[in-house]
Amino acid sequence: MPVEDVLPDSITQWGILGVSASSKTGFCVAEPFNIRAFKRFFIDLRLPRTAARNEHVEVKAVLHNYMNENLTALVILSKTVDMCSVAFTGDHKQEVFVRAQSSVLIPYTVIPLQAGALPLQVTAVSRSLSGQDAIRKILHVVVEGVQKMNVRSYVLNPATKGDIDGNQAIRVDKVKLSSVVPNSLPETFVNVRGHLIADSIDNSINQDSLAALIRMPGGCVEQNLASITLPLIAVHYLDRSSQWESVGMQRRDEALKYIKKGYDNQLHYRKTDYSYPPYRNEGTSTWITAFVVKVFSMAYPFITVDNQNICGPLLYLLKHKQLHSGAFKEDNPVYTTSMTGGLRGAESSETLTAFVLIALAEAKGAVTCNDPEINIEVMFQRAGDYLKERYHRLRRPYSVAIACYALAVSNQGCAKSVLLKSASADRTHWPDADNSLFALEATGYALLALLEGGHFEEAAAPFNWLNQHRRVGGGYGSTQSTMVVLQALSKYLVKKPSPADMNLHVDLSVPGRSDVRWAFNSKLAHVARSARVPLDQDFTVLASGNGQGILEVLTVYNELPDVHEKSSCNGFDLNVSIMESNERPPADGEKVYKLSIDVRALAQQQMRMVVLDISLPTGFEPETSDLELLTNAVDRYINNFQVVDNLSDRGSLIIHLFKVSNKEADVITFRLNQKFKVGLLQPSTVTVYQYYNPDKRCSRFYTPPEDKEQLSQICKGNVCRCTQGDCCVMKTTAQTNVARHNVACSGNHHVYKVRVLSVSMSQYDRYEMQILQVIKEGSEVGLKGKDTRVFLSHAGCRAGLNLLKDQDYLIIGPPSDIWQAGSDENRYTYTLGKGTWVEHWPSPADCNAQAQDKCKQLEQYASELADTGCRT
Repeated sequence: MPVEDVLPDSITQWGILGVSASSKTGFCVAEPFNIRAFKRFFIDLRLPRTAARNEHVEVKAVLHNYMNENLTALVILSKTVDMCSVAFTGDHKQEVFVRAQSSVLIPYTVIPLQAGALPLQVTAVSRSLSGQDAIRKILHVVVEGVQKMNVRSYVLNPATKGDIDGNQAIRVDKVKLSSVVPNSLPETFVNVRGHLIADSIDNSINQDSLAALIRMPGGCVEQNLASITLPLIAVHYLDRSSQWESVGMQRRDEALKYIKKGYDNQLHYRKTDYSYPPYRNEGTSTWITAFVVKVFSMAYPFITVDNQNICGPLLYLLKHKQLHSGAFKEDNPVYTTSMTGGLRGAESSETLTAFVLIALAEAKGAVTCNDPEINIEVMFQRAGDYLKERYHRLRRPYSVAIACYALAVSNQGCAKSVLLKSASADRTHWPDADNSLFALEATGYALLALLEGGHFEEAAAPFNWLNQHRRVGGGYGSTQSTMVVLQALSKYLVKKPSPADMNLHVDLSVPGRSDVRWAFNSKLAHVARSARVPLDQDFTVLASGNGQGILEVLTVYNELPDVHEKSSCNGFDLNVSIMESNERPPADGEKVYKLSIDVRALAQQQMRMVVLDISLPTGFEPETSDLELLTNAVDRYINNFQVVDNLSDRGSLIIHLFKVSNKEADVITFRLNQKFKVGLLQPSTVTVYQYYNPDKRCSRFYTPPEDKEQLSQICKGNVCRCTQGDCCVMKTTAQTNVARHNVACSGNHHVYKVRVLSVSMSQYDRYEMQILQVIKEGSEVGLKGKDTRVFLSHAGCRAGLNLLKDQDYLIIGPPSDIWQAGSDENRYTYTLGKGTWVEHWPSPADCNAQAQDKCKQLEQYASELADTGCRT
């Protein structure tokens, strides 16, 4: 029986497999028949992973001719809106000669003028019409600078927080931003759900829950465990609250798939004695091994977990890590010793013992473990006795909270009065002076302890406090804090669910717009409702009805960092350098560079669990063989690395360092291969931070040395001229006072005579100018002569602007040129854009010589405008 079908449109090898079934012979599988799908004439288009707005990027079209005859082909680059190229005004055509059985590279310089997904299409047609092909790819363009997010969360609960009429009004003030990238548009989104942890649950059931929920990388044993725990918490909660229908029944299978995958991955880290290290090839960690016991016990009811994979690590802990006192010891702490045990941490032995006891209690509820050598119940009780004896003497709120929950969950009793005494004055949270994330984690443990003891009245305050301190997407900053808090919140909501007849109404009121109304019932509680609001306006949200919801106000913007100044660092000393290497680049590369990173911990002891987040310049890729060598070396300079796309808008190289010395800098050097020629590269960043305390961080900028010859090749034939449309260009022809007056009086324009004091060149050139004369005030009131202001202009506009140090200029600018930065309201930064008038003002020496007429004209213009203003 003949079968006709069309092969998918891919150049690859396809396999056809025949399977027969018979009642007499059973199943029979034929040898696979392979078909090679191939085109003898085709075109490919190679693009970088991302590009920043205004960068000059040379993309590569490759025309392949696998015919037995030479060909001349017409190659067409289609016009793309918001992209400068040879096809800026219309499609660009050129003839290309391709020899038989060969390929030809056709470079195109493109300059994206706007952020977004910009399509690039190249078409090739042979003159003889024997071959034709076209390809269309998307260039992902991001705004320059560093992407930032500002999130504010509010609990909607009109029944308890509303006025006498049952209305809860929340006034949201406009967010104040500084150092926003010029000509970029920050966006503010209002997101509302009729369930307090709906988006947390949503993002927990995700292929990469760490990135979706807490915007943090994976890569170590603990983070793999977190990727199991997050969907586990979601499944536990949705099963107990019977809410799968509102989330989607199919998502339960999806969650179980992620749990099973994480479980299988975790077994690869297991040592022969069933203990677990923080990274492969590291020593055993008591804390990690206990965490495995906890997570596998939670997973036991949902997926197939071998009993020995719970009992093995549990018995290891009791046999090898429990002291005679009942406490547990840690020989290889994962992060801060005060949290997970160690020699120097305050109350570290108590916190580690509490963590292990929680894991043992979880295991006890899942499986029964036996060993002829030890009495498990006695050792279990001994750990509880150790904690009970010390519980009343603990000082740190974190220690009290985790110890109380450990005693409560193991049915050994916890004094509520001691727990509440260590809370904040209003009993909403359990503070930590060193780390805000530890405060979240401690409050999560305290809430769990209160719920375990049935103290629902006292549990309400920490429950509300935690909901108000969530991050973007419903996470809580780190793996541990997020997992503990979500476990606590979900347990609270199981015990105190929303009413079955939930009917929550939310009204969004923005001045000058029609109100937006959303309604939530029990079936729609998990559905997200969102709207975009103006950045520069306050707005009001009014909630009424019954039930609870969450209001999240998210502002996304790009910040322009000052690459000329070193930012202050907390916890680390960091230095970054990059230099061109003289070695031959790979066949598909342009150049090779060496990036060197020196990092040292500024602490009394070495730092654990440190992450390097390295943003890559456009067109650059790390040499993975160098990184593998650093990973596998005897000294093991790095523990893991990965290139990720979902933690930032540009993609990052993530490097894990288990330990960073506090005595001398750890030096990490590897090659970066330049795959594409790029001009006016945006500065890239290297950020080092402690995984469990991201406030301990330091960032430095780096930019590969600018190759002027390469830039001239990229911009040959005036291909970059079309970028000047968005630039401020110096007035070089003779101007009249009428023209100057018309521009100055067309709006609330500022008119200044200035002198350039200094010039700092980078992605945005920075001109410090002294105001010699305020000829006409604009939006900035109170500016006077001798004041200094900073003016910014994109590096791509440098040639057309050409401002020189110690020279004087006339500047006429619209209100949109004023770009307030910093907290001092009287300090403004200005931009020089396409609507700015810049004209050279000759010096006194020039005025006495060749520029007498122009000087008189400018002086007359300044005097008349200053005296009479804009006459109507």
